Parts: sequence; C-alpha cells; structure tokens
Amino acid sequence: MEKMKLIKDRETLIKYLNIALEHEWAVSFEYVIHAYSMPKGKYFYQDPVLKCRLEARAQTIQIGIDEMYHALQIGLLLKQLGGEPSFKSDVIKRYPRIIDNLKRDKMTEDEVTALYREARFENIDDPKLQNMVLNIAADEVRHSQQFQAMIEAFLTQGWEEDLCYQPHPDAGKREDLRLLHELCQLENQMMHEYLYYVLLFSEHQDLGQRLFKNSINHMRHWDKLSGVLVKLGDVIRLENVEPAEGGGEQSWLPMPSTYPGKNRVQALESTLQGEKLLIEKYERAINLVPEGELRSQLLIHLSLCREHAYTQSSLLENARKLQV
Repeated sequence: MEKMKLIKDRETLIKYLNIALEHEWAVSFEYVIHAYSMPKGKYFYQDPVLKCRLEARAQTIQIGIDEMYHALQIGLLLKQLGGEPSFKSDVIKRYPRIIDNLKRDKMTEDEVTALYREARFENIDDPKLQNMVLNIAADEVRHSQQFQAMIEAFLTQGWEEDLCYQPHPDAGKREDLRLLHELCQLENQMMHEYLYYVLLFSEHQDLGQRLFKNSINHMRHWDKLSGVLVKLGDVIRLENVEPAEGGGEQSWLPMPSTYPGKNRVQALESTLQGEKLLIEKYERAINLVPEGELRSQLLIHLSLCREHAYTQSSLLENARKLQV
C-alpha cells in the first residue's frame, strides 16, 4: 500500500482516498478468503472489545464486512468529489498456516490505521471528511486488537501449526467442483459489479438501493458456496494466483477492476447478462451435487438469481423507454 501523509488539494485528496479504497477492497476480500479457508466452530478466542468468547472464523468474516462498508463510504465520497472510485485491489495473500493469515491481517490493519491517522489535511476545510477518516481508523484499531487476540489464542492453545483447508486433489477433474468454483468466481464478480453501479448511480436512490440489495445477495451466495466446497472436500480459491513467500499464494487481480456499464442501460444489460449466466450454471450444478442440504442451498441461490433477472429485465425495459 502506497504511503501518503500530506493532502493539500482536491487532486491529492482523490489520490489519497483511492489508495485507501484499494486497500479496503483488498482486505474486504482477503479476510473473508482467510475465514473460508479455516474450519468452522473450532477456534475461539476472548475478544478484548466485545468482552466475550467469539469464534475466530465468524469474527474475521464480520471484520471483512466492516471493510466492505468502509469501501462504500470512501467510494461514495469520491463520487461526490467528482473522482472515479478505483476497483483495483492491493495484493491478496493466503498462507498454508492459519496463524500466518491472522498475522498478516493484523499487519494490514496496523498499516491502514497509520494511513488514516497520519494524514495531514492542508487547505481542505471539511470536518465531515476528516471525521469519516478518524472513524474508519477507530474501526481499524479495533480490528487490530481482535486479530491480536486471535493470534494469542492460537499460540496459547497450541494451534499455531494448524493448516487451512487444502484444495481437493481431483478438483480439476470433477465437473461438480469445477462448476462450483466458476459459480464462486461469478458470484464475487457480480457482487462487486453491482457495488460499482451502486457508486455510479449513487444519486439515483431507487436504482442504487435495488442494486445494493442484489450485491448483498451475491455476497451471501459466495459465503454459502465456500461452505458447499468444504463439505465436498475442497476450498475456495483465489483467482489469478502466483507464488508468495512462506509457501503462500497471492493475487493482484482477485476481482475484475473494470466493468462495462457507463450508463443506466449498459449497467442493466451487463448485470442481466451476468444473472442469466449464473442461472445457467446453477441449473447445471444442481444435478451434480448430492440431494439434501447441498442441493437445497444451490436451489435457494438459483431462485434469487431468477428474481434478480426478472427485476433487472424490468428495470432495463423501463430505462430503455425513458432513455436514462
């Protein structure tokens, strides 16, 4: 993450906010990937802020959601300033040992806290902006304390050598796993594409809120698909990976950084096409997973994608009538 301390005009402010935004996109993705790679209901720690015993996996996911909301706050502010919110991401890393991922999570929290707290605003008289930065910094301090408590629990409980879930050895050969990974990738892509349009059309309350609802649904699908993969002996994967230090893997492009829609019609055309592709793949995948819980979960996803497709089709028809 690039360091920047002096913000003295609109140009440097937009640059500073996009540096922060690219970090927030990265950690909102990275923390969730780390959580999805560890067992559920196994690792508990004493939370120093909430003053109770929490599950490390669940709290890591919650912190990732916090970071997504930070990204939205920053993105909306950039739009208000007339800037273009970046959808590029800082590098995402995943290590074989769970504790190494937690250590990285704490390190990134400390780095971004410094970015927010050390910023000096000159010739920019905007108390609301500076208050937002300080508020986000306070969240990051809490996150750092929580990750530190998780790390200490791993050390005291003898979990420091525990490993993340590993990919299924036949993942490349099995059609069910291949399709599920494609669905994970598409759900993640659709979640972020909808968020891009939420920012693009932030002044249109009706459209923005509808798109945000769909984005959250796709985030939930991505979450549930990670669990389906685990139950089938696999693990969610990073896209566009290369080797990282310590036997890990990293990606500078875990999600698309550009999206095709630049106006309402184009955005609705693109998201409708994405929903149709998801529907097609879910219809194929459903017949490849065992009957029962896993198939029922995919059917829920399929039904919501059909709802999205219906809504996007109606919105598109109306937008074409009005040419907006």
